[in-house]
Amino acid sequence: MTRVSRWLKRLLPQGLLGRSLLIIVIPLAVLQLVSAYIFYTSHWETVARRLANGLAGDIGAVIDASRAFPAPEQRGRILHIAANKMELDIRFEEGGILPNQPQRPPVGYMEVGLFDAMGERVQRPFHVDADSLEREVTIRVQLSDGLLVVYAPRKRLFSSTTYVFTLWMVGTAMLLFGVATVFMRNQVRSVRKLAAAADSFGKGRDIVNFKPEGASEVRQAAQAFLQMRDRLQRQIAQRTEMLAGVSHDLRTPLTRMKLQLAMMGEFEGRADLEEDVADMERMVEGYLAFARGEGNERPLATDLSQLAEDVAGRFRREGREIDFHGEGEVVLPLRPHAMSRALTT
Repeated sequence: MTRVSRWLKRLLPQGLLGRSLLIIVIPLAVLQLVSAYIFYTSHWETVARRLANGLAGDIGAVIDASRAFPAPEQRGRILHIAANKMELDIRFEEGGILPNQPQRPPVGYMEVGLFDAMGERVQRPFHVDADSLEREVTIRVQLSDGLLVVYAPRKRLFSSTTYVFTLWMVGTAMLLFGVATVFMRNQVRSVRKLAAAADSFGKGRDIVNFKPEGASEVRQAAQAFLQMRDRLQRQIAQRTEMLAGVSHDLRTPLTRMKLQLAMMGEFEGRADLEEDVADMERMVEGYLAFARGEGNERPLATDLSQLAEDVAGRFRREGREIDFHGEGEVVLPLRPHAMSRALTT
């Protein structure tokens, strides 16, 4: 069951447009198949049987009339009437015998109906040839004094409504499928715009010219997204203002610390304290610049070996054992705040 479900997941479309069209196409295809089945099993079979009964009845009427009026001139008159009124080309072969060969089994509703009708209406040995001629069906009937050969047009056994029904059914299905594709593409477009806006906002980009559109549910989701964006932007702005205020307030203790260091004499570790105070001041100034919108930092060339030595020296001052072996000089672009953060680690 798991393999079947996985296979179905791979086979089914992954996009919303494909799945929506599949939801429309499957019922439409089922409806077409059911309609075609009902048509071919009921309507077409009924029509084929009625047409076959009519042809077999005309042949039986000609045979009965020929038996009632056996004179050659009367038989010729009967065959002439059959040609004009019944569209049957009938020829009588006096002394003819039906070929002694097996009859091919009937194929399709037309031949089956014709075989059944000939057995019911004519009740004489017969042979049907529906393959030799393109536009006519040849029917040979064995009579007591000869062989009756009937050339019947196929239109007497075939109804054109079959092709008309099929064309209308397929054409209507394709038209409905095209209309559904256009409407579903418009609905999916609004969902894609919403996804693109959410992706841009998640990456910190500005959302330009985005407005709710599409179905009511999609518009509701887009409106909820816009409200969420506004709430997040307000929250970010409030947090930025709070942290900017905290950073601004840190200037006072930093200034006092700088004054106290300046008033104190030389003592062991003073250089380290001054370096720490300078680092804190740089970080505070950097954050204040970022809060004011002036925090666009430019990359600068940094001596990575010297940076690593400074970090190792900081660990040594804290009483930790660390060794650094630098070979050569590696210069990489590094942002200032990253360098200061590395020095304070």
